[in-house]
Amino acid sequence: MVGFTCDTCGKEIQTIDGILSWTREDHRLGNFKLTHKESLGTGCQPANNRYRELYTLTLPTGFMEFILYLLERWEDGFTLTDPKSLRNVMRQLNLHIHEKLLLMVEE
Repeated sequence: MVGFTCDTCGKEIQTIDGILSWTREDHRLGNFKLTHKESLGTGCQPANNRYRELYTLTLPTGFMEFILYLLERWEDGFTLTDPKSLRNVMRQLNLHIHEKLLLMVEE
């Protein structure tokens, strides 16, 4: 299964130990980061004001809920301050979901 890489330290993140965080301010979204949780004491998690647990995003329903969240924010006129950070996060999530769905189909 495709693993996740911490955007802060570059080390592997176990699904249960990861978090996706971002900022939401003045109709702007930005600083999307996949990192180790602060509770692990790694110092990796930024001081963003929004987050989702990584393990929930690795489920098809959690992934789709996050996509819906983004679509609803854009519908409300939000903009991205750092599109590259969201692209990097989505690349990791997409690879994981894709591989997970392939494994389900093969069974």
